Amino acid sequence: MALTPAPSSSGMGRCASSHLEDQAGKPTRSRFGRGAMFGVLVVFAFVVILTDMAMFRRGFSLVELFMDEWQFSDGREEFMLCAIIFVVVLLREYGWLGSSSRRGLGRAASARKADTDVACSRGAAACGVPEVAVPSSEAIAKRSAAAIKCNEAIDRAALEGNAEKAGQLLLDFERAGGKADHRHYNSVIRAHAKCGNPVSAERWLRRMVNKGVPRTLGSYNMLLDAYAKTDDAEACERVLQHLIDDGMEANITSYASAIYAHARRGDTASAERWLKRMVAAGIDPDAATYNVLIFSHSAKGNAFGAEVWLAEMRSRGLEVSVCTYTAVINACAKSGDMSAAERWFQQMLEENVQPNVATFSAMIDTCAKAGDMVRAEQWHDRMIQHGIAPNAHTCGAMVNACAKSRSPHSAEAAERWLNFSEEAGVLNDVVVYSSVIDACAKAGDAERAMRIFRRMQAKGLKPHILAYTALARPFAYRGDWIKVESIAQEMAADSIQRNEYFVYAQLVSYSASQPRQGHSAEQCFRSAIAEGIPVNDHIVSALARSVGRPRCAELMKELCGGREVPARPRPAQGRKLGGRA
Repeated sequence: MALTPAPSSSGMGRCASSHLEDQAGKPTRSRFGRGAMFGVLVVFAFVVILTDMAMFRRGFSLVELFMDEWQFSDGREEFMLCAIIFVVVLLREYGWLGSSSRRGLGRAASARKADTDVACSRGAAACGVPEVAVPSSEAIAKRSAAAIKCNEAIDRAALEGNAEKAGQLLLDFERAGGKADHRHYNSVIRAHAKCGNPVSAERWLRRMVNKGVPRTLGSYNMLLDAYAKTDDAEACERVLQHLIDDGMEANITSYASAIYAHARRGDTASAERWLKRMVAAGIDPDAATYNVLIFSHSAKGNAFGAEVWLAEMRSRGLEVSVCTYTAVINACAKSGDMSAAERWFQQMLEENVQPNVATFSAMIDTCAKAGDMVRAEQWHDRMIQHGIAPNAHTCGAMVNACAKSRSPHSAEAAERWLNFSEEAGVLNDVVVYSSVIDACAKAGDAERAMRIFRRMQAKGLKPHILAYTALARPFAYRGDWIKVESIAQEMAADSIQRNEYFVYAQLVSYSASQPRQGHSAEQCFRSAIAEGIPVNDHIVSALARSVGRPRCAELMKELCGGREVPARPRPAQGRKLGGRA
């Protein structure tokens, strides 16, 4: 008769017939007598001798069935028999039980061993290993070969970029009886990480934990790297904490992933916090880790933050590369601090670090930010003297300097630099052409802007919304609303949606025309609302100049929830009054 133990909250099976206390507080005896219990234990002893540890574990619930009986009985024979059972188990587990005592009783164990060999053979076949009949004495070697072949098959699938196949191979190997180790799981985790799927990679790590396969530092680091590349900083922190909770010592790669994830999102404070935790853990940051923080501050234009981390990097004796100096110079460029940028450039030369094209482009950007076209040209000439050929970024920086110089000749200078770059064999992109168009727009040179626009199209480059907006602007300010509408139609035919900047240019064209095109401006505004384009004060002011403030207020009440019409800007002192209402 089979006895099934009932589950308990402690995780150990307890029989429903365990001792209970009656109302008087006295224990109630089990319905099994001592003789019946003794007989069951004797049978269990012979079962252990005839089988192996797996049968012992399945039968252990029978031992649990009598745990309470042992507690309340005063007989010692049951306890002694239980001890004998465990001694027999140990003798059999470690091979100390003589073969003579098992000669006639070991057939069941031999049959189970043969079944295990067949299972391993099937697992090898699942990974492309042919089934070969081998003697039982070679089973261990055969299982090792099958595991190696399986790992090689998983690695091949990973190299092919087929993470799902790699996972299926491992599942097939396990279902066929193969015993996977950390190498198999790490290969599958690596495959999913390379495919940019950290969620699936983490599922395999959890399965690894559930299967009792020891994790390695590489298991966690591959997952951390995958999450870092998807900018999931929260997941990086969670996995890194699991790594630490798992009793492992995180290395520089582990911490660098969390730092990188926060830095890519522009969260320099969190990135710095993890760097400090890394140092507190006794791990010295390397140059790459400091560069991540410096680049993060540079992207935000925080020259002070970039300089602070560069100073600490140098204090640790780490080598500062040209990329690091360029990042600091770029931060100075974004903040418009030309003197600081030139100071860092000079310090770079004093330390025998040679600048590259990105360094000179950053210096030109600094001049462009300040609107100093002459100084930008000087840095370009200096770059040529260093034997460094210009690229699209350099030419774009020069054009940008021309656009911001506010010179009456800025449009002509921008086109000249475009010609120079094409003659030098630079493959300019749409950004460079758009910058030239923008320079023409700021100079009010609509015809030159249109010529550059058609030139860009002739190069096979598809204009984006910024190029169309820059092209429409000079025509809008001269009140040529017909031309602006034709640009809008061409943009729509190119499957490019309007944005608030282009709508503003359209409304300006209606307000600047003679006479004003109030009806067209209202229709333009209504269509913009229907397209979900956000409304800002510039758009409302341009609409008010086109349709008049009373009608604009009515449209705000009808379409924008009663948004207020911005007040008319006061003319600067000394300027003539006479602008349009």
